[in-house]
Amino acid sequence: MKLIENQYIKRLDYNSAQEYINESWSLSNCVIELLDINALEFLKEVTITNCIIHNLSIHTSWFSGGLNFTNNIVLSDIDYQMGGHNKKEVRFEGNVFKGFFSFFDCQFDAKLIVKDNIFIYGTDLFTKEDMGFDNTFENGFIVENNIGKLDVFN
Repeated sequence: MKLIENQYIKRLDYNSAQEYINESWSLSNCVIELLDINALEFLKEVTITNCIIHNLSIHTSWFSGGLNFTNNIVLSDIDYQMGGHNKKEVRFEGNVFKGFFSFFDCQFDAKLIVKDNIFIYGTDLFTKEDMGFDNTFENGFIVENNIGKLDVFN
């Protein structure tokens, strides 16, 4: 497992993250100006905990090996389109999302857990907009103790 901890990271982007797609990796206790992992498929678990992220970009990111996104503060809006495709659990727990968290056309194959988060401007995770592009949850989801609307129509 690749562990990056207790660092200030100006930019972690597609080019630098590519080296982690075949191994488990973790970001912990970091301040990150830009985390841009668009259009990557991570075959092993990705863990991001206790970080402050100024800009998070995960458009078309697939977390096949699972995602544990816990106790983070994200300051930007998040646009998560065509995501999911996870063979292992995806977990968003104990986070503060200061911007709008947009989910569009995400297909969660394994369980999705959304627990104890604060969505200041909400999310459209459970908004039904277009049957062809609504988010799907093949193995269900657990949603508990969140603050903020989870079905905002943007």
